[in-house]
Amino acid sequence: MGNGAIKPRRTAKFLAILVVATIAVTLVEVGLHILWHNPYRNESPDHLVKLRMHHPESDRVLDRSVIDTDNARVRLRTDKRSYILPSFQYSDPDATVAFLGGSTTECSIVEEELRFPALVSRLLKADGLNVNTLNAARSGNTVHDSLNVFINHVSFDSPDVVVLMHASNDIGILSHARDYRSRTGHPVSTRDLAKWAAQMASQKFYFFALIRHVATTTRAQGGQVDRTDWRYSQQPFDDELARAFRQKLLAFVQVSRALEIEPVLMTQPFSGSTNALTPDWLNGTAQDQFNIIIREVGKDQRVLVIDLVEYLQQNVPDWDEPMAVFYDAIHVTDRGSQLYATHISSKLKMLLKEQLPRTSTGALTHLQIQREEQVGQDD
Repeated sequence: MGNGAIKPRRTAKFLAILVVATIAVTLVEVGLHILWHNPYRNESPDHLVKLRMHHPESDRVLDRSVIDTDNARVRLRTDKRSYILPSFQYSDPDATVAFLGGSTTECSIVEEELRFPALVSRLLKADGLNVNTLNAARSGNTVHDSLNVFINHVSFDSPDVVVLMHASNDIGILSHARDYRSRTGHPVSTRDLAKWAAQMASQKFYFFALIRHVATTTRAQGGQVDRTDWRYSQQPFDDELARAFRQKLLAFVQVSRALEIEPVLMTQPFSGSTNALTPDWLNGTAQDQFNIIIREVGKDQRVLVIDLVEYLQQNVPDWDEPMAVFYDAIHVTDRGSQLYATHISSKLKMLLKEQLPRTSTGALTHLQIQREEQVGQDD
């Protein structure tokens, strides 16, 4: 009976303390509203700009059974610097080349060793060049995102060359929002905190890891869909949106040169052989328009343009056939990645050999020659 009587008293005491504390805090709050100027009253939380790269030391198994039933699983792994493996292939390389782009450069469902940024390194080795290739691409990235990744991450690994391929994701973002502001960050939210907590929990607890995996994993579905005229029924971009893309390309070129890194641009092919796997926002007419802009910027800025569109059109007869080079009109198959690597390595080989000193003393690199010529023209 004694213990039973004590518990209600403790409860009553706790509630009384809680009420008194609440009243005290309320009075203090009211008093501060009246007597004190709060310098933070209209201030937003920190603005969070996400670096759109893969997480370091990630190790995922992806399902590509819709594309290849005989080899239905591929791995997507990253190193401690968030680059897609294999990376840093040589401890003392002749040069380092970084690749920036979206899913078409990420090549997530291509075999690890056949992803073209990695394969380029092996092909250059056969030509006597030890070249590290760093794949910093991530699905969904635009040229704005890649510029951010380049400045805030890739540049600190001191690549000699940085290769950029963008068009389709920029078309999607600009079609929807008409500018890149959606990629400039947002105030820190409870959702960000919850996501961070889920990521930390999934490191330690397999149960949370399974929940996160199920919640974030998507599997390619669908079959062939007839969209023969889909590409040619779309309208080109207006001048304002095309100019926004051009300005970002120019910013990339100028930042690269300011950091003494040689920029390289690549056109982005689109075969037109679409199916249920093809991203909804693709616009073939705008894609052609943006590829023209890439070529124009390269010519105006005297930057190497690796024209993958022209290469496929002139050298690969079946390039636009379904599942020949692309499995959805824009993302490469294993074979398509190998074709890309062959052409890219041939172009980079010439550029890198021009950059490497021709003699042991006093030789000008390609970059120095280019800059001196430009200074001479300005004078």
